[in-house]
Amino acid sequence: MSTTLRRTLLFLLISPVLTLLACTSSEGTQKKGTHPAADKGAPRMITYPIGRFAIDVPAEMKLAHQGQRLRYAEIEEFVWPENVPRERARDEAWKKHLAEIGKLSPPKGKDRVIIESRDFPGVGAWARGVFYYGDAWAEDEGYWQIFVDSGTSGAWLTYHGLTDAKQEMLAWLVGIAKSYQSRRFGDLKLPPGNWFYTWHGAFNLPYLEQESAAARFQGHPLGLKLVIKTVETHRSEPENHGLLGRLGALLATGFAGNVKIEKIRTGTRAVAALPGEETVLRADEKGRKELSFMWRYAGEKDSGEHPKILIEMESTDDRLEEKLQIWDDVLNSLKPMYGTGR
Repeated sequence: MSTTLRRTLLFLLISPVLTLLACTSSEGTQKKGTHPAADKGAPRMITYPIGRFAIDVPAEMKLAHQGQRLRYAEIEEFVWPENVPRERARDEAWKKHLAEIGKLSPPKGKDRVIIESRDFPGVGAWARGVFYYGDAWAEDEGYWQIFVDSGTSGAWLTYHGLTDAKQEMLAWLVGIAKSYQSRRFGDLKLPPGNWFYTWHGAFNLPYLEQESAAARFQGHPLGLKLVIKTVETHRSEPENHGLLGRLGALLATGFAGNVKIEKIRTGTRAVAALPGEETVLRADEKGRKELSFMWRYAGEKDSGEHPKILIEMESTDDRLEEKLQIWDDVLNSLKPMYGTGR
């Protein structure tokens, strides 16, 4: 998508969702939860849990990246290599990470970056942590990282705060790490709880604050790119500040510039019983046409069950009816994972 087109469409979103996620390509997909769509001959879909929701995505698309934050902690997951003993793999990963931290410059007056490292018996199958200065200009700030092995997957949990609160930060992060559980082969079935789903696992914690999840899918034969993002909101959205209000402002003010915007479908649309807004647009910049599909739910203030949700799909301008059907299948599949007994 051209720069002008991207800028124009991002006006509707406020934040650049597709570029928010790192362009890291990762292998592996969910291996359970696959099912055909309801209509005969419709494409096969795969269910992906993302945060406290799940969504169906065409089987041809691959999960390129998934990121999440839970209770202020950044979470980065990985699966263990198949041909390396797990003990060796985690030891090598730990040493490599410490070496990367060791390359950082300590704050002025400090002779080392790493303040403390230690093991955490009773956290997962194995866990180790490090507390270090992450910024050379901030001697009063530090980062706790816990490296936890929970079976088929592992995770790095990172929490940032003041060095004077080192023990409080650690207790907070250990509590999050203890709630982590791997999910073998993408299995959605977990004991009853307050599960927050990640790519390879889940955290059994109720919503508290600072919680978000985002996933990017690509690789469809029709050139589709799909993003879903959920994030907590701490304010009620003013009237006319949603997708439709922004679209109207964009067209009224001429912000689109040389980009011609054609409305294919716009209006309110409830998805998973959530009252959202939908826009399907054709953008034409000097003969280069792109399709943009967006659905947005403004969310409820300080709610884990009703966060702000944004789903976006983009592609070149062709085979519109097929793409509309895929878009509808994706939206109609969105469902909450809380209160399901799973």
